[in-house]
Amino acid sequence: MNKRLVTASAACLLMMLSGCMPKNADNATSTSGQGQGQEKPPEPVTLKLYDTQQFNEADFAKLISEPLKKKYPYITVEKIDKSKGNTLNNVIATNQQFDLFTIWQGEIPSQEQLAFFEDMTPLFTKNKFDLNRFDQDSLQAVKAVSAGGLFGLPYNVQFNALFYNKDIFDKFGVAYPKDGMTWEETIELAKKVTRLDNGTQYRGLDPEGYTRLSFPLSLNILEPGSNKIHVNSEPYKRVFELGKTINDIPGNQQKGSVWEGFFKNRTTAMLAMYNIFSTPDFIKAEGLNWDVAQYPSYSDLPNKYGMYDLHLIGISKTSKYKDAALKVMEVLLSDEVQTASVRSTGRLSPLKDPKFKEAYGADMPLLKGKHIQSIFKSSSAKGTTYSKHYLEARKLVDAEYKNFLAGKNDVNTALRTAEEKISQYVAQQDKK
Repeated sequence: MNKRLVTASAACLLMMLSGCMPKNADNATSTSGQGQGQEKPPEPVTLKLYDTQQFNEADFAKLISEPLKKKYPYITVEKIDKSKGNTLNNVIATNQQFDLFTIWQGEIPSQEQLAFFEDMTPLFTKNKFDLNRFDQDSLQAVKAVSAGGLFGLPYNVQFNALFYNKDIFDKFGVAYPKDGMTWEETIELAKKVTRLDNGTQYRGLDPEGYTRLSFPLSLNILEPGSNKIHVNSEPYKRVFELGKTINDIPGNQQKGSVWEGFFKNRTTAMLAMYNIFSTPDFIKAEGLNWDVAQYPSYSDLPNKYGMYDLHLIGISKTSKYKDAALKVMEVLLSDEVQTASVRSTGRLSPLKDPKFKEAYGADMPLLKGKHIQSIFKSSSAKGTTYSKHYLEARKLVDAEYKNFLAGKNDVNTALRTAEEKISQYVAQQDKK
């Protein structure tokens, strides 16, 4: 017996010295020769992202490419080229690789027919993805458009604020806007800086449009499923009439775009709008003497600035690399990357830890010395469901709103006409 043991040991030693190890030994033996196991490195994988909510190149590198390379160097993400008509419909119809997407949650119902969404909750559970880190109301807003599940997760929360041009207020000797103003107070302030001066017309207030004014009321144009339309109603009448009151300030009528008035011509004193800090117009607006105040409130809804307005990232149902795609989401939504995002890109984090608000804009020179904390004095109103017809219905309401502002019809006619046109549109779509 001892002889056989010695012979076997000698044979084994000879095999090791001669390099004739069994073929399966490579994965079980350390390359250091210490006999410790070493896993085979993962195969490189390239994922494709369709960013409906776009990242500029600098933010894409900072929030995705660079941190991904640091933690998961075998994963690469490339943005799908959207030029030359390469729409999301075309990407799916031509069976292009499509692994990740970014989207505004209100667009989800209108894109569901493309069948690339799926509830990611099981994937999160399987991988122990901690959803408790998120503002839970933001997740409820996602579930409202995800059939009760989660088609994606927010990486950016839009806010509304009252941006203003200090030079215009200084020019006319009027005090700057302050936090906590109602719409009525904001309108009275706007009247003081809406003036014709040396041939230049200054507008006191641009509220962007009826949609922004409607968001604090959590209004729903039409119900998904039943297609019940809610436009010809007192809440929408309230929104339309508020917009008309602002528009009818003598000299405050809309001329040109929001961007031209505030950033280019610099003739708009106050702009009540969503987050401008990551927009090209703001970044390029050299010399604009601006500041920011809390978004105006409806008197019966103090400190509410609009429904949850979320930019989501999700994984395509057709992706062959879902585990790798989830790692991309893990990186983007990590504390480290979300901190970098709030400090330097102007986005708000959906993560509920107060440290993200405290760090907001810390690395953005354009925000230095500004009244940034005013944007945190309001909170989002409850999110709503959206119909697959929402985007087109919104255009129809907007057309009648503009007719109303122009004096082409009264408010009741405008709302009734909008509802009739939406009803006709839905009926036509249902026939297809």
